[in-house]
Amino acid sequence: MNRFIPILIPALLLIGCTQSAGPPWRLIELGEGSVADHIETGWVRVESGSGDHWLLPGGNSERLVLARDLRSLPEMACGDKMRLWPGDMPLSVRHATGWSGTDSLTVRWHCFDEPGLAALFLERIQQDSASADQMEAEWISMLQIHRPDTQHHNGVPLRLGEEVTLRVTTQCPDGRRLMPDTVRLTFRIGDAGQVAPALEEGLRHIHSESQWSVWSTSSNAFGSEAHPELGLPAHMPLQFSVAVE
Repeated sequence: MNRFIPILIPALLLIGCTQSAGPPWRLIELGEGSVADHIETGWVRVESGSGDHWLLPGGNSERLVLARDLRSLPEMACGDKMRLWPGDMPLSVRHATGWSGTDSLTVRWHCFDEPGLAALFLERIQQDSASADQMEAEWISMLQIHRPDTQHHNGVPLRLGEEVTLRVTTQCPDGRRLMPDTVRLTFRIGDAGQVAPALEEGLRHIHSESQWSVWSTSSNAFGSEAHPELGLPAHMPLQFSVAVE
């Protein structure tokens, strides 16, 4: 039996020194910043020959799973260009990107914060004004991933004809507050034309301690045309935050 020892030792050493498998992609160009971090706080788009795909998780738990699975891989950076094999990626990543095949793809990861997302959509709207309403709706659906609409109607229900004062703050999709920062509106419940159309749904449920926020298309806010005096280009959606005083 001793004559086999010199053969076994090199074999065992070879097994122990075997390199682990590399990442399921081949890097072509370097970027910077973490794709996994942007999934949790911003927006990620994958550009490939098969078309662009936004990684849009269907809820908070799905977003956490996607971020976890991305962190289980060797780090991918925003701006990275790579040749990858979709079949080797985690299921959550394949589902989020719509990758069902196993053929290799050349992709680039693009990451956006609020100002970056706003610049992208405004450029698209300017290039294709005929589709502006559709793009506004898509923009809002993406903003609601991290800043969803809210409704809290507490206290005593307010009846038709009762006076109410609303404190309204308006925020642009790039994170800017519309100036003046806060406006106060006093009117009687049921009076027509007192608020932007986007706020009327909240008024139908209004109580003495109501608070709500809602994303609105430009047409349901101040109109789809540009408003230079407010610093608003055409077709910019807005978020209204409202509280009863």
